[in-house]
Amino acid sequence: MAALPKKSSPALRRRLPFPSFGIDINFCRNPQCDLFAEAPDPYDKRGKSSGKVKSNLPRGRVIGSGDEKTFKCGACGQSSIIKNNGAVVEEYRRLRGRFQPEAPRDVCPNASCENHGKPLTRHSDLYRKSGRTAKGAQRWKCKSCLTSFSLGSRIRRQHRSNSNREVLWMITNGVPISKISDFTGLCPRDVYRKIDFIHDRVVDLTARREGSFEGVDWTRVGRRFATDSQTLHLNWPNKKTRAQIAVQHLCTAHANTGYIMAAHLGLDPGIELPDIEARMMQAGDFARPRAFRKHARVWSETEFKAYLDKITEHVEIHPMEAPDVDLDLQLPHRGALMRQDVMQLAHAFLLRHFLGKGDERFIFVLDADPGLALSFVSAFAGWVKQKRADVIVMRFDKHQSNDTRNRLVTDGKLALESATGVSQASWAALSPREREELTDLAIEGLLRGYQPSEPFEWPFHTKSEPYRRIRILTDRSDMAPDRRARLMRLATLRSVDAYFHKVRSNVRFAARPAHTPSANGRAWDRHYLYNPETMSKIIEIYRFAHNWMGSSATKQTPAMKLGLARGKMRANEFFE
Repeated sequence: MAALPKKSSPALRRRLPFPSFGIDINFCRNPQCDLFAEAPDPYDKRGKSSGKVKSNLPRGRVIGSGDEKTFKCGACGQSSIIKNNGAVVEEYRRLRGRFQPEAPRDVCPNASCENHGKPLTRHSDLYRKSGRTAKGAQRWKCKSCLTSFSLGSRIRRQHRSNSNREVLWMITNGVPISKISDFTGLCPRDVYRKIDFIHDRVVDLTARREGSFEGVDWTRVGRRFATDSQTLHLNWPNKKTRAQIAVQHLCTAHANTGYIMAAHLGLDPGIELPDIEARMMQAGDFARPRAFRKHARVWSETEFKAYLDKITEHVEIHPMEAPDVDLDLQLPHRGALMRQDVMQLAHAFLLRHFLGKGDERFIFVLDADPGLALSFVSAFAGWVKQKRADVIVMRFDKHQSNDTRNRLVTDGKLALESATGVSQASWAALSPREREELTDLAIEGLLRGYQPSEPFEWPFHTKSEPYRRIRILTDRSDMAPDRRARLMRLATLRSVDAYFHKVRSNVRFAARPAHTPSANGRAWDRHYLYNPETMSKIIEIYRFAHNWMGSSATKQTPAMKLGLARGKMRANEFFE
């Protein structure tokens, strides 16, 4: 009699998403936990015989239903939302791929020639001089195919090239698009073309110049960074309503130099909402939790429309009531909003890439935005375990009046005098190093009995950051008291907040919307942008100008302070 076939056991069902290219961030994110950054068992073994479950991996629990699922650590009990590893990797790759250098121009233009792709700067023996053009530019001839070419200026065939500097100066100094058109005599379409050209130069120069982060001496320039986000607005009109879409602008600044290491908008301007909707429906994503979807990086069209309906539920403007909008300035609606957690995680991974593979110890000071701290803890988990990274969350009361802030500064000076025993008059005569040492000693005394990771209320108020509350997420019981006190003193967001203030002041569409009684509480600005791609380009242009060019009053740009440049970049160098 033939033996009966054995009944195969059903395949194990995963309770956690698959890793993506070695990235897996679904673990306990509590740095104080013994299981921090330890990958838990990814399989759901409920209903299995205990004798067959032999995994040595930490278990924990996966709870929740619907779109969001949560992993609860079995050791410390801390819960964290399960993330889509594939979406984080996809966004990280998009951010890294934004800045690619343009193809070299000093090559043989004949695609069939063996010298095509071999630049003159590296292979000078393959080319020879062949006179000059009518405008005096050097002409070169390929020795292989005898094809001639000249480099010349990038703007030699550009219409109204003399307006490039004016457009660059205006868009980075608070002039709206409509006024740029009036001042330069360019039509709105040509203004947008100028912005596209300037952005192309920014992309090329950024790719070439920021590749030298590996040569930065972080020990000399400082190893502290500040990360925060601000809300920008994008006009989104339709036939019946007008709404402003909130877009998050996430930035990380080097604390000592003010160099903006990374600046990202929470939108992808290259996506069409109907396309992503069709892909998600084809993949069956709407029937799955968000962490297990194939397309989980951006909002779907259905989700975006629901969000738009919610914010415009009580906003209806009669056609005769609404001011006319210049149709020449309205561009097609494109782009999709990013998932905030995906953007934050990709931002943190990109920053880790910039900082290289050295052995320096870095400090990351973060605003208390939802999910931002856990994103950095996840991205830098290996560094945290090696004690190479400290993550600090800082919050303060942004809504205090100027009079209250001045009073708090006075109270803070009195508290500092009481804690250090140094009068205010004597304090002014001390060197910065002596002030820091005395402050650290005072804070070390106030921290006696402090439990790791507890919030600490900073007693020495400042005008820019009143009522500071500081929490060191990576605090440990074995951390030296003087280091803990020093980290408390260094917990400030001034560098990134100063940049945000410049963006608000110098980029017209980034100004806060005005509220008027006649608008019934609605906020609208006719100078805000309609095209997400234009918003993204101007933000990147302004970041480059801040880092490398500065203003007439700037003596040293952030790039010079960081050691990436010897001097300020001039406009003629930018457009050469």
